[in-house]
Amino acid sequence: MLLTWWRNRRRRKILASPMPEHWKTFLDQHVSQLSRLSPEQRELHYQRVQIFIQEKYWEGCNGFEITEEVQLLIAGQACLLTVGFASDCFDRLATVLVYPDTYVAKETLVNSIGVMTEGTSFRLGEAWNQGPIVLSWANVLEGAEIPDDGENVVFHEFAHYYDAIDREMNGTPPLNSEEAYQHWGEVMTREYDDLVDQLRHGHSRFINPYAATNPAEFFAVCSEHFFEQPLQMQEYSPELYETMKLFYRQDPAAADRG
Repeated sequence: MLLTWWRNRRRRKILASPMPEHWKTFLDQHVSQLSRLSPEQRELHYQRVQIFIQEKYWEGCNGFEITEEVQLLIAGQACLLTVGFASDCFDRLATVLVYPDTYVAKETLVNSIGVMTEGTSFRLGEAWNQGPIVLSWANVLEGAEIPDDGENVVFHEFAHYYDAIDREMNGTPPLNSEEAYQHWGEVMTREYDDLVDQLRHGHSRFINPYAATNPAEFFAVCSEHFFEQPLQMQEYSPELYETMKLFYRQDPAAADRG
């Protein structure tokens, strides 16, 4: 209770000062999906960007400098995912780490017979259970500059963060009822299995093949398509689109259709 009171008090202080107009201009110009929002949703988005920038600890890695532009572009894309929710859903996120480009990370892999190997991999971003969000700035920029190709590292990693709010990254984010969990499981499992089967037989699909890695990646990739290619996703699978719409409580396809 005390922590909630303190957080709300701090946020009231942040929002007591209106967002600078040049921040709004930057967001409107560089986060193209904001054009789909109602005036009320856009104002909520602005507020959440203010809070996000002020509350998180930002750190540049490998000599990268955290600037106002960096904070606005990352926060602007991340907070777009939250406008359908009563809270911003990123309360527990404390740190955002930003590399200038693709970076190398250590990883431990366990094969099917339990043998563990350690190595490195090149990454565009990552999200951890109760840990930081890590992003490549070059890929953040690319996601903003090409807003309709279905690839956006910020949407992807913050979808992972949603997924892990219940401390388990398994492709099922926290939902509000048993019926919602049942519907989610039915639709997402069927769509994931269908994608895996089609790719196994050499058939290309609308969904990025990386989504077939596991259910967690499937949800994150679907989130990218939902916000960047909503009409194409709806045409590809109306039920998949509807399931994502019910979760995010947004309807970008309707906005694009006008």
